Amino acid sequence: MSTALSSAPIHSKPATQTAPAVRSCYDVLDLCRGCGITDFTDGKYADERNDRQAYLAAQRRQASYLLDQINCTAGSRMLDIGCGYGRILEAAAARGAEAIGITISPPQVANCRQRGLHIELCNYREILNDDQYADWRHAFDGIIANGSLEHFVQCEDAAAGRADDIYTEFFDVCHRLLKPGGKLATTAIHSRRVGQVNGGHLLDGPDRWPKGSVNYHAANLHRSFGGWLPEPGQLEHCAEGRFRLIAAEDGTRDYLRTSEYWMARIKRSLALNPASWPIAVRTFMRQPKATWHMLRCLLWDESWTFQFREPAPAQLWRHTWQAV
Repeated sequence: MSTALSSAPIHSKPATQTAPAVRSCYDVLDLCRGCGITDFTDGKYADERNDRQAYLAAQRRQASYLLDQINCTAGSRMLDIGCGYGRILEAAAARGAEAIGITISPPQVANCRQRGLHIELCNYREILNDDQYADWRHAFDGIIANGSLEHFVQCEDAAAGRADDIYTEFFDVCHRLLKPGGKLATTAIHSRRVGQVNGGHLLDGPDRWPKGSVNYHAANLHRSFGGWLPEPGQLEHCAEGRFRLIAAEDGTRDYLRTSEYWMARIKRSLALNPASWPIAVRTFMRQPKATWHMLRCLLWDESWTFQFREPAPAQLWRHTWQAV
């Protein structure tokens, strides 16, 4: 990381306009660190292996792919929206780029700052209205939103017809942060078809629906993670006038394999690795209800992996956009 960015002041403004379920999910997912998992998005697999080495290689390959999509090189300035524990920031810094990340998770901020990464605690929707980020306008060569976009719209928003407005706002924010002609790389889980789920049907939780149904799993995911999945073609429509889609890649199979690795690792660690227990206990004490719902969603109901299994009701798309 360059001296200019690493010496920049780091602010600690609380995140706003973030759904409570999204805030709590990242707090609860902190228990995964004790299980050896610090990446919460898909990897890019080269073959059928899915052991520890293959998983880590897939995560590195994904980071490299996304940085290539935004032409991240030495001297580039890039922003990672929803940066997690900073894997992409570290990969960008290794290329000699100036990298900034934003997240709404205090545990992620603390962890990244301990490792010397430049990370801000904020919601992307705050940036253009906050004077402390005034010098970010048209300052970035590239932006990455890797797995964060699914959290921007909530079921309540979709039911009220606000989804298009929120996605359009996201593209508008990114357009104003990028230099002319800059690139944006997104990865986002999408519904397989238009009208597949009604947002209002998920608000009462999974127990309203037959166990194992699409609505059951979708309501389970909404309760634990918050968010809403864009529908086919929706992002392209909302990006019109700001971005042109220049590349698209289906990563659904990669996300299934990544998720299968996560579940196996979490189960094994919580059962057999005493080093994971203190973090799990602290997480449960801090967020008992949310932790219980998360473990049920991931490990017992397997709602997370369900969405990627054939016939998969969801599809992971990697998109590359160029500002117009």
